[in-house]
Amino acid sequence: MGLGGMKRIEAHKIVELKYTLREGGESGKVMEIMDEHWPLKFYFGSGQMLPAFESNLQGISEGSAFSFNLSAKEAYGELDPTMIQEISLQDMPESQQFPNRHFEVGDRLVFNIGKQDERLGTVSEVMENSVLVDFNHALAGKELHFSGQVLYVREPREEELLAKRYIEPNGIRSDSRLRDE
Repeated sequence: MGLGGMKRIEAHKIVELKYTLREGGESGKVMEIMDEHWPLKFYFGSGQMLPAFESNLQGISEGSAFSFNLSAKEAYGELDPTMIQEISLQDMPESQQFPNRHFEVGDRLVFNIGKQDERLGTVSEVMENSVLVDFNHALAGKELHFSGQVLYVREPREEELLAKRYIEPNGIRSDSRLRDE
């Protein structure tokens, strides 16, 4: 099949997209750009992407443009105030992660809570003997707007079908096969 739009996004296809992600709506602040030189490539229907993201792309044909909003609830959830915790500086272990215990608002830190539970948090306030850390997902509470184009849709190769994920054929990112003319 050529580029005539016959190939559509559906379960068990490898999909390549370029998009711009904005906060709040189509005129919101740009948060991420994936262009044709560095597209998003993924196995559709594998559960790796947000379900609402996939449902908005379902059935779109190769070469087509798309534009949609995801509410905070559909995306990464609402902000949960119980996920903002004060952590005393003296409770932080001596480690390479916290060598000088000097933090600034916006610092992203990995905390080991218990033996296996690693959580990523963002410092939201620095006090004299403690820090306030927000463990919500960085995009929690945000409405997201995606606009872009479906660059390519194909059947998965055998190893991708087994792994249920996109796998680079040569380990090197390559340019997309479909270009804006």
